[in-house]
Amino acid sequence: MALKHLQSFKNAVQLSALYLIFGIGWIYFSDNAVELLSSGNSHELTLLQNYKGWLFIVITTVLLFLLSYRFLYQKFFEFSEQLAKQKADQTLIEQKNALLNSLINSSSDAIVIKGLNKQYFIVNEAAAQLSGLSINEVIGKTADDIFPPQTAKLINTMDNELLEKKSFTEHEEIMVMPNGVIRTNWVTKGLLTTEKGELFGIYGIYRDITKARENEQEILKAKEHFDYLAHHDPLTDLPNRLSLIEILQEKSDRTPIVPFVLMFLDLDGFKEINDSFGHRFGDQVLILFSKLLQDLFPKDTIIIRTGGDEFVLLLESKIDQHSIQTQMNRLIQTLNDPFNIDQIEVYITASIGISLYPDDSSNYGELLQKADAAMYKAKSFGRNTYNFYNDGLTQEVLGRTTLASNLKKAISNHDLILHYQPQINPNSGKITGVEALVRWNTDEGMIPPAIFIPLAEERGLIIELGSFVLEEGFRTAVRWMSKGIFSGRIAINISAKQLIHQNFLLQIEELLHKTGCNPAWIELEITESSILEYPEKIIALLGVIKSKGFKISIDDFGTGYSSLSYLKHLPVDKLKIDISFIRDITMEPKNQTIVKTIIALAKGLGMVTIAEGVESVEELEFLRICGVDSIQGYYYYKPMDEAALLETIVKMSN
Repeated sequence: MALKHLQSFKNAVQLSALYLIFGIGWIYFSDNAVELLSSGNSHELTLLQNYKGWLFIVITTVLLFLLSYRFLYQKFFEFSEQLAKQKADQTLIEQKNALLNSLINSSSDAIVIKGLNKQYFIVNEAAAQLSGLSINEVIGKTADDIFPPQTAKLINTMDNELLEKKSFTEHEEIMVMPNGVIRTNWVTKGLLTTEKGELFGIYGIYRDITKARENEQEILKAKEHFDYLAHHDPLTDLPNRLSLIEILQEKSDRTPIVPFVLMFLDLDGFKEINDSFGHRFGDQVLILFSKLLQDLFPKDTIIIRTGGDEFVLLLESKIDQHSIQTQMNRLIQTLNDPFNIDQIEVYITASIGISLYPDDSSNYGELLQKADAAMYKAKSFGRNTYNFYNDGLTQEVLGRTTLASNLKKAISNHDLILHYQPQINPNSGKITGVEALVRWNTDEGMIPPAIFIPLAEERGLIIELGSFVLEEGFRTAVRWMSKGIFSGRIAINISAKQLIHQNFLLQIEELLHKTGCNPAWIELEITESSILEYPEKIIALLGVIKSKGFKISIDDFGTGYSSLSYLKHLPVDKLKIDISFIRDITMEPKNQTIVKTIIALAKGLGMVTIAEGVESVEELEFLRICGVDSIQGYYYYKPMDEAALLETIVKMSN
């Protein structure tokens, strides 16, 4: 603009100078010409002066016309050009605005622009549809005016971060829209600046991906469903062989190595069931068998149906030989009961092969083969049994079989003996009773009860063993009472199987008659867990036993999670507090609370209490203060044979 002004000034000066020179020259030359042309006549001189003036006017008029025309033409041209340019610029701006509006409004993405005051001044149709509001309801408003508080806070926080960091962002965001609809949006946000870099606004582009995310979830669910179908047996809903291979691969690749047991089960004679009753019936057998496995084995056991009547079990929690044998014997024992399908009773047994990882093999393929081989070996033993692949374990199983045979002989030959552990009144120190404990002494030495009693349970000898202990206990009571050397009771343990045996009541009647024992001299100890198996039946059974004159105590109380609703109905005289609550009782506040509660519970129900496993004076004093009625444990006496016990009784009486 300054350059144009300077140029215009120079042009004006030049034009004025030319006019000045022309005017001076005109006057000078025109006056000389008039003098030369006039003859001295005044009239002629005047006339020539007039002509000179008119000529000057004509010439200056022409010059003025030419200059004015040129100036006006140039100005008009410039104005026309400027006007045309402005019009073109305006058209371009309008076209750009139209294009921008078209692009914004035709976009399926929601587009909004707000000023630095956070008020929206551009909102497209898609944004209005997404929000559920009209454009006019949004223009001039802030997020706080439009959105629910949680969404408004989210938007404002993001805007503040953009302004603070002068940044750009893209992310997924779940928003509650003004109409209350929850949308998942892909958000693009940035800042708006002028050509000079001056910040004037914030833009946001929102793409509604709610449906896409829902579709993704549906696809993911479908994938998971098909993956589940590919890895599970449709009949039993157990993992299938494909799952087994993947699980074994994963377990064999772990570092450090974690041992586990692989059990291969094959149902004996299942083909005959299918042939006799049809495949639908056979399918029901498989379903019931799979549920039986799930009920019998620990929750972390992986149970797999590999096909047909074959199952594989993977177990990590307990892999010692004794635990495995216990589990197998429980399964075999349970299968002694028939499956009832459509009012038809059908018996099924299983042959089981067992291999150990990594003892037998660190290769899962070989591990499967060895378990399979062990299963066929079990079938060769006559079916309905189990077999370890490992030679060492196999020999040990054979050793236990031999031990079980010897135990049966020892029971039959009365080679077992009873030891007795005194039960002491903590206040008087006197013996109030004894517990009879069976012992087995062989030529090779004493066999611990922890070995042969579970063996008796596993091999079905516990009924015979229990009968032996009952008879010996009754005879001992008669012998002591007849001599007047003992006035307490003999506590005898009764196993769960023994208690629920159909001939138990008849058996004790026969033993009472055979030995001449008074039931009042005997206290029958039953485990809490045996009550929980058949509570109503056991309550009725114990009522009959108590009516005969026996005293009844619950052994290991507190470990079976018994229901108080059953406990209040039990015809029980004594609660025996389990040793697990006595250990470190002076340092374990929780054990103290449990023991105090049991003692208070017993007193409230009219029962007495005895604590087993007491070994220290601190334990004794705590229990005595809490009001326990009897103490049994190494603090006073270890289990001893009859001669040693009688000697102890004599010493105490002197």
